[in-house]
Amino acid sequence: MSTVALAGPRPDSKTRARPAASGQSTARARPSRMLLPPCTEPDPRAPTASEVAVPQVRSVLSPLTDGAWPVAARRIGSNPETELPDPTRLCGAVVLAAVEALRSARPLGQLARWVSPEVYESLARAARPSLEGSVQRGAVVRGLRVCRISPTVAEGSAVLHDGVRVRAAAVRFEVHRGSWRATVLQIG
Repeated sequence: MSTVALAGPRPDSKTRARPAASGQSTARARPSRMLLPPCTEPDPRAPTASEVAVPQVRSVLSPLTDGAWPVAARRIGSNPETELPDPTRLCGAVVLAAVEALRSARPLGQLARWVSPEVYESLARAARPSLEGSVQRGAVVRGLRVCRISPTVAEGSAVLHDGVRVRAAAVRFEVHRGSWRATVLQIG
């Protein structure tokens, strides 16, 4: 809306001029008037109320609801293979940490983020008690191989030396909440 202020008072036959007191002006200030914009005519091309499509109402028991509901797949990005980090380094780190946890050289709680609850429970059952006075040599990964089965699944194998003997390990990683998590872990 636009506002227009009318300039000055209009002479009116009913209004008398008062004598001015010392220092006061003779003109009275009137409040400005607001003029509304002109109304526009309705667009002749606009659809009328009878032409507007009425939404179709269906019963909950209709054949359309018998099938499965469409579920939007959680997309990590346009290409999930490029969005997730390479699981090769994680594979070596998880296998190494699991062997150290089995020998009680590392707290098992450090693996909780990287392994599934089933793998964590099996590691907790297999861990032997720590020997306080013994010096344990650190485990070393000697060889590592990882293959992606799909964009969200990877499998790896590792050969490592735990200070006493050479071991082989197999691990399966799956995407869980946007990061890799070991769902199967076999250590020989």
